[in-house]
Amino acid sequence: MIGGGSGMYPGEVSLSHGGVLFLDEAPEYGSRVLQTLREPLESGRVDMARAGKTWWYPADFQLQMTMNPCPCGNLGREEATCLCTTPEISRYWRHLGGALLDRVDLRVPVPMVKPEDLLEPAGEDSFTVRARVEDSRERQFKRYRESFWNINADIPPGEIQRFIVLDEASSSYLKKAVVQLGLSSRAAHGVLKVARTLADMASRDEVSEKDVLESIQHRRYGDRDIFWRTL
Repeated sequence: MIGGGSGMYPGEVSLSHGGVLFLDEAPEYGSRVLQTLREPLESGRVDMARAGKTWWYPADFQLQMTMNPCPCGNLGREEATCLCTTPEISRYWRHLGGALLDRVDLRVPVPMVKPEDLLEPAGEDSFTVRARVEDSRERQFKRYRESFWNINADIPPGEIQRFIVLDEASSSYLKKAVVQLGLSSRAAHGVLKVARTLADMASRDEVSEKDVLESIQHRRYGDRDIFWRTL
């Protein structure tokens, strides 16, 4: 995954530099393999040592993972019954490791598509969504034009309060969420970055309480919150 071997070859994380590293059925990967992703996700590079020499490869990628909600895959399905126990579900999620999951800011449950839904009118087309994303990226480029980063995801911890300013209501809500959900500093920073991005996607300069609330909702899908049992 991270590379190495006799020739110190780059791994999948470096081959994904500047793009997307997609892991299908993430829990099927070994725990040690998954944990090796933590460092490149944090630093954007991979450092290796062998025979007294050191190598490094760039590894700045966007991580995307898919997985079933439980071992049997039926959790939350109306037309099927999940036979997994709560300990089994928690153990299944813990295989990802809390440290890795803490670095995943967007967790999106995808329910089974019902036959009748296939006949519903289509939502936004890709061109419309792309235009909104491009506008959001342009807003970010302008905001950070004098910085060494270009997008919200790359704001250093020490600069977050400078570029992401919350009103009193939003700040109070975030503080309560940090306590109630046990969010780490990294997770809280992730919430702020996603909230800032949601505001950019809506072409707004100010981050609203609604943005913060939606950002927090995107982090709830995991082993510590079983609200998704009723999806």
